[in-house]
Amino acid sequence: MILIVVFALISSLASIVLNLSQERFVFESYIQNSIETEEIFLVSKSASKAVEKLLNTDDKKIDYIGEFWSHSIPVELGDGVITIQIADQERYLNPNFLIKGKKIDNRMFEIFERLFEILNINQQILFNIIDWIDKDSFSIGGEEDYGQYKAKNAPLDTLEELRLIKGVDDRIYNGRIVNGQFYPGLRSVISPYSNGKVNINTASKWVLMALDREIDETVANAIISHRKDKPFKRVDDLINVDGMNSDILYRIKPFVDVKSENFLAIIDIQLGDREYKLVILLNRKGKTKEIWKKLY
Repeated sequence: MILIVVFALISSLASIVLNLSQERFVFESYIQNSIETEEIFLVSKSASKAVEKLLNTDDKKIDYIGEFWSHSIPVELGDGVITIQIADQERYLNPNFLIKGKKIDNRMFEIFERLFEILNINQQILFNIIDWIDKDSFSIGGEEDYGQYKAKNAPLDTLEELRLIKGVDDRIYNGRIVNGQFYPGLRSVISPYSNGKVNINTASKWVLMALDREIDETVANAIISHRKDKPFKRVDDLINVDGMNSDILYRIKPFVDVKSENFLAIIDIQLGDREYKLVILLNRKGKTKEIWKKLY
């Protein structure tokens, strides 16, 4: 009988100790997670303010590849490392400008039509994008059947939203190789965050070629080569590039600029063995301001 009582006491004590250990573990984990959350919050806030300050001190009259902000910026923080990458969004074409009021902007449509031809992308996908963003439910080139999704009938809010549009698969979105030739994906040439004017100092050759039928690969490469040595301070300076003429300049002038207004900062944060990604969209019309921020 005594042995039974002893065993019962030992079992009870063991259970209490086990419960206390579990509660202690939960309690300590909660505290540690709170500390880590607070730490990443403070680091994120500091990184965001640093990017704002960097863009505020930059010359806003001209933006080009080669400026400090355009390079990957590593920052060491004790046991952590932060890597900041900033991309101006005016290097891309904004599909939201395909629609002007309730109608298709014909000039912008011509630019996108050339872009899709250059990238060897089925034109039907361009019509699907227009169907997605126009304000009514009228389909101009195909059915508004997106499986479990219906056409948004509103502008794109994020780049990732392209993945919801019919025909935009991984290869169309990320890029692909066709018959040994590489074609960039839509994510490399399109952005819903742009102000609608392409920065000729930062745009890729594919975007430059899309601007006008007379800007072929040779002329686009000449523009890129010229800006490496001497970034364009005015749009009119394009006339100094081999292959450019006043007619081309006249046609593209309403759609281009030499400066950028919107910037997407991607900040990789490593604190010990923990990794985070902070994405910030900033607008620099006047004083730089944060539009939105996401932490992953």
